[in-house]
Amino acid sequence: MNEIAPLLFALGTASLLLSIKISSAARSLRLRYGLPDGDALYSDLSGSGRVLRSERYHLSGKPDSIIKEGRHLIPVEVKSSLAEKPYRSHQLQLAAYGLIMEELYRTDVPYGYIVYRNRRYRIELNDDLRDEVLSALDEMRRALRRGHAQRNHSQKARCSRCSFRRGCKQAL
Repeated sequence: MNEIAPLLFALGTASLLLSIKISSAARSLRLRYGLPDGDALYSDLSGSGRVLRSERYHLSGKPDSIIKEGRHLIPVEVKSSLAEKPYRSHQLQLAAYGLIMEELYRTDVPYGYIVYRNRRYRIELNDDLRDEVLSALDEMRRALRRGHAQRNHSQKARCSRCSFRRGCKQAL
């Protein structure tokens, strides 16, 4: 029994130190990205998150983070730009993540956060925003079926970061 006590103490100490390190890393990420308080259930901030898929909407994506606030799961999208107000495209992206999460986790997702370099916005994921996402999806799918999908900007930086750049005939 005397031989086991030091081993148990060493394991307990190692466990405590690992817990402190994980907590410290989570706090560091929270501060670095301006994430809200709550338990982080998912993160793609390092690019290692799995793709979340909705069979119902034929939609997939990787939110930057999913936080549990109270009884709600909250998507968080982190942007590298400054913004005086949230961009509509970012709000739609957040709402799309909300739709995916509602199906996967079988829970309502009432709001989410968009975090810019200069501020964080809480975005209510209401029915109007969800309907706008679904309408945009229908419009994109119709354009793809007709072969009329067109680039809708003239910004080289956006093209250079686009995941479809390799196959795009309109890349800048």
